[in-house]
Amino acid sequence: MPSTSEISDEPVTLWMRQLEAGQPEAAQPLWEHFCKKLMALAEKRLSPKLRRTYDQEDAAVSAFHSLCRVITDRRPSDLSDRVNLWRLLVTITERKITNRARDEQREKRDIRQTVSESCLINVSGIGTGFDNIPGREPSPEFAAEFADLCESLLDSLDDDVLRQVAQLTLQNYDTNEVAQKLGVTRRTVERKLLIIRGRWQQRILG
Repeated sequence: MPSTSEISDEPVTLWMRQLEAGQPEAAQPLWEHFCKKLMALAEKRLSPKLRRTYDQEDAAVSAFHSLCRVITDRRPSDLSDRVNLWRLLVTITERKITNRARDEQREKRDIRQTVSESCLINVSGIGTGFDNIPGREPSPEFAAEFADLCESLLDSLDDDVLRQVAQLTLQNYDTNEVAQKLGVTRRTVERKLLIIRGRWQQRILG
């Protein structure tokens, strides 16, 4: 007679074998079997800050999809029973969370670097904004963080002319266009840009 653990492992093993055999419908009962436990694990591992953009369900679903790919691709792995399958799910989930946290931290550094390297205000008079963020389309999270930072920096300017110069430059107007819109000289705009850049870099870099 099979042991209690063997009996409890039978449906999990069956669903795994069905996935291996090319029966994707087996993923649903497998997910239902592990989802609550997996989301509880993810919730414990997620920091409050990370949870704002990536919650336990996101982590659990992503990890489960990766597990299904492991099974359907028949990659070498010890998935003979429920315990080993759970261990793999735990490992995948923790890696997903770690990678997500690392990516978000890198993205925050990118935003700060974007600002500190004059992607907001370029003293040559070219507003760069999102158009010159190199190599990629800004993600929604990056865009939101960027917008929040811009709003905070604009609020820090206590002079209406400085604020107008900053806003127009953020909208990708060059120095000549800003000068025309404000009815001032190009040299005046350049001086304002130098002031803005200095204040903002000091605020960003501390």
